[in-house]
Amino acid sequence: MPGAFDSTIKQLLKERPQDIVLWLITGAIFEHECSVELKNRNIFADALLAILVKGKRALLHIEFQSSKHAKMRERLMEYNVLASSQNDWVPVYTVVIYLRKTRSVPKSPFIRRLPNGEEVHRFHFRVIELWKIAAKDILQAGLPGLLPLLPLTDGGTQPETMEEMITTLVDKGETELLALGYAFGGLVRKNLAFTEWLKRRFAMLEDILEESWTYQEIVRKGMQKGIQQGLQQGLQQGLQQGREEERKQRVQEQHQTLISLIQMRFPELASLAKRRVPGIKDPEVLHDLISKIFAVQTTEEAKQALMEVQKAK
Repeated sequence: MPGAFDSTIKQLLKERPQDIVLWLITGAIFEHECSVELKNRNIFADALLAILVKGKRALLHIEFQSSKHAKMRERLMEYNVLASSQNDWVPVYTVVIYLRKTRSVPKSPFIRRLPNGEEVHRFHFRVIELWKIAAKDILQAGLPGLLPLLPLTDGGTQPETMEEMITTLVDKGETELLALGYAFGGLVRKNLAFTEWLKRRFAMLEDILEESWTYQEIVRKGMQKGIQQGLQQGLQQGLQQGREEERKQRVQEQHQTLISLIQMRFPELASLAKRRVPGIKDPEVLHDLISKIFAVQTTEEAKQALMEVQKAK
């Protein structure tokens, strides 16, 4: 699993293990985390949790994936058997959670046969594809620990959905979960309009988040990444590129973001956007307009926002 997802998902598990356990296994009770490294074997899991199910001991093995793994079923079965053997042979629930849309997701059960066709192994596991889960199902589950995953679900990047997540976590004082929701939102790919809105919305919550260790880590890593990217860009482009050139590039990117957003949400305004948007040269005006178009609900509201900014620019 890539580093960006790795640290974020592990932090979520530490914050709310019981919520994650209940989501995956009805009625289960979280006891404690187990070592994810198997003895005398160079095999690691993303998570191995000791749980109680109907008063009986069991283990929950979780793998988080953001891309295809050719031997995922074999890997899951191997870890399941070894984890059980090293923990008094208690039963092991195995779940693989795909965080991003992935082709060729493995199916359960995994069956192995001898050359003559005789079945020798049948291994059952559970697969969760987050992008197929409706955001409303996560919101209605009543488990705050699941809310940070909303940006990865079906409909989870809609402004009204994110606002419900934010309001719920703020009301409950769950600043760490709120910061994790921001972190997962930042990992959403190919949606520049959502990224613009996300940054703007969470900038309004800095007073609440300033005590959050998770949020401070996000800011720190973001600054480090920005410095590294800036150095690389400087080496590539040279000292001749001035602030005006950077400003022009930013405006062009905002033009593309705004036009793409309008085409996605209000396709009937696409032609109007292509004619008028290139005439807006102020990056701050463009930033505000992107946020407005992301938040409005009707075509008429979007058209009005577009026409008003044309008058004001």
